[in-house]
Amino acid sequence: MNEGIIRPLIFALCLLTIGFLEASFEYRKRLKKRSERWPANISIIVLGTIIVKLIFPMGAVGVAYWCEVNNFGLFNWLGLSYLPKFILTIIFLDLVIYYQHVLTHKIPFLWKFHQVHHSDRDLDITSAIRFHPVEIVLSMMLKTMVISLMGADAKGVLVFELILSSMAIFNHANLYIHPRLEKLLRYVFVTPQMHIIHHSEEQFESDSNYGFNFSFWDRIFKTYTESWKSKAVIGQRMYQRDKDQELVSLLKQPFIK
Repeated sequence: MNEGIIRPLIFALCLLTIGFLEASFEYRKRLKKRSERWPANISIIVLGTIIVKLIFPMGAVGVAYWCEVNNFGLFNWLGLSYLPKFILTIIFLDLVIYYQHVLTHKIPFLWKFHQVHHSDRDLDITSAIRFHPVEIVLSMMLKTMVISLMGADAKGVLVFELILSSMAIFNHANLYIHPRLEKLLRYVFVTPQMHIIHHSEEQFESDSNYGFNFSFWDRIFKTYTESWKSKAVIGQRMYQRDKDQELVSLLKQPFIK
C-alpha cells in the first residue's frame, strides 16, 4: 500500500473516530452548528491541498525519497543506519514544526495568514484543517527544505506526516477527557485541554502551548501554560461575525487591514 492510499485512509479513519468521540463526549457547548461551520472549514483545506499538489507534486515523502536515492542531506552524508535516521527524522521534524508555529505568531506577515486558523470561534476536528492556502504553501516550502537538508528518512517522513495530521485532529477536538487521564497524557502529548488555551483571544494565552504532538517542547522552551486562566472567548475579537466565517471571507482575511 503506497503513500497515496495510506495517508488519506488513516486521515479519514482518524477524522471519523475522533469526530464520533467528540460528538459523544463534548467538552464545550458549540456556538454554531456543524452545518454552519464545516463547509467553509473543509472547503479551505480542499483548496489548499489542490494548490500544494500543483506546486509540490513530489510531496514531502517524495522529496525524502529523492534525497535517499541521490545520497543528499546530512543524515545520508553521515551514513546513519535506518533506525537512528528514522527516529531522528520524526523528532527533528516535530521540533521544526513547533518553531514554525512560534514564528507564525511572532512575524506579522506570517500571522496574517495563520490568524485564519485562530479566528475560528469554535474548536473541533475541522479546526485542525482550517488553514489559509498561502500558509499551507509556505509550510510545505519550509518542510521540504528541512527534509532536503536533513536527508530525512522517507518512511520517517511518512510516519511524521501521519502523526501531524492525526494529532492535530485530536488536540483540536471538542473532546472531554477525564482530568486524571488528561493530566497523564499531557506529560508527553498535547491534549485538547492543553491546546484550547492556545486558541484564547487573549494574546498572553494564545502565545503559549505551541506544540502539536509532544508537549515537552513547550516546557523546554518555556512556552507552556498549565491552565486556562482567563476562560476567554475562542477566536479573534475582530472576526466574531457569522460573515467572517464564510469561505470567501477566510480567503480575504489576511489581505484586509
